Amino acid sequence: MFFTPWTPPTPIEQHLQAATARGDWDGQIGAVAAAELYVAVARVQADGLVPPVPLAPYRDPASGKRCLPVLTRGALPPWQPDWVFRRTTLDELALEWPNDKWHLAVNPGQPAAAVIPATPLDRAAWLEVYAEAPPPAPGRLLSLYTGPLHGPLAHGLACGAPLSVRDGVPWNELGAVYRDYGADRAVLRDTWGVADPAGWWHLTERLLAGAGAGAGREAEFALRARKGLAEHAGSADAPPTTEEWRQAVTQVLVHRAAPEAEVRAMDATVTRIAEAEERLRGEGDAVLRPGERVASAAAYGLACAVTVARLGLAARLCGPADAERVVLSAGEAARRTYGSWPAFAAGFLLGRELRPGGAGDPRTAVHGAPGQSGGPDRTVPGPADAGSSGYETLLTHRVLTTDPASPWLNIPWS
Repeated sequence: MFFTPWTPPTPIEQHLQAATARGDWDGQIGAVAAAELYVAVARVQADGLVPPVPLAPYRDPASGKRCLPVLTRGALPPWQPDWVFRRTTLDELALEWPNDKWHLAVNPGQPAAAVIPATPLDRAAWLEVYAEAPPPAPGRLLSLYTGPLHGPLAHGLACGAPLSVRDGVPWNELGAVYRDYGADRAVLRDTWGVADPAGWWHLTERLLAGAGAGAGREAEFALRARKGLAEHAGSADAPPTTEEWRQAVTQVLVHRAAPEAEVRAMDATVTRIAEAEERLRGEGDAVLRPGERVASAAAYGLACAVTVARLGLAARLCGPADAERVVLSAGEAARRTYGSWPAFAAGFLLGRELRPGGAGDPRTAVHGAPGQSGGPDRTVPGPADAGSSGYETLLTHRVLTTDPASPWLNIPWS
């Protein structure tokens, strides 16, 4: 009889398994200190429908110890509607530990399992190790080796990879959590205004249709107009100048008897696109070659659709089939709109700049960035990321275009 070797879902489980196999207590604590840990909670408790129940120990069959169980992210079970997960860390456990005689059971019953003593001296050592552990580096590409790595679902999830890298979550996970149940529900509520399944459905349909995030229909109209001008001139490789583009768009709107405010807004949109593209050519990691233009800014909204699908599944506002449908639809829309990952990446960066409050938004100078407390570009509630966001976005782009493990380098576009 042949058995398939167990594949550690992430490096955390790999390090924990290796440390346990060699009896390395320090290695176990080091692996757990670097991990986000999860505690299972009945959804009715998490939703406040019944009083919370204190964490209860169980008798570990392998060691005979009474233990409190926690799971690393890669060891979380498949999505279930009635059980959710609260995120914690080793230092929080050390400070809130309820009983000196209990042990900590990490990933019980799995190959990457460990039973760790939790006396006061042990917990003091936990805090020391946790304090010395380096903080997570920004712009990390995280993958689940057991998640989708090839095929249409992986392609769709890879369209959301810029936001996954920014948020420090695996790019190819469609499962029980995004961050954790409470945080995921708060993000949908506070950032997107979504608190129920109907609102989630409406938001995902808007995002897939090109509304609800990023540049919107105005930018797409302007970009299509530029493409049409180039085709009319008989040379798609020599697009019109910005001034020719502005005049043409203005003439179309005047011909349609558009209000003057709409004409001014579209003129400002054309200027913002031209300035944003110039920045994308001038950065150290030049996204656009000289003379190259972005075909569409829809990629940003599609990336948001993938993230909202993952958040909705984690928040139990939809089921796995519904979330998968959104992710697959986003991937299909991306393939219809763009011809390659570099083109998609340029569209994402342009769409992000053109979102409300992005670089060059004329409303920002007068009123401040719209949605100061959050917005499509923030999946964790907090202050607007106007200061360092440009650097962080380009760092994410660099990771996804250079890391050998990047889905953009391993998943064929078509």
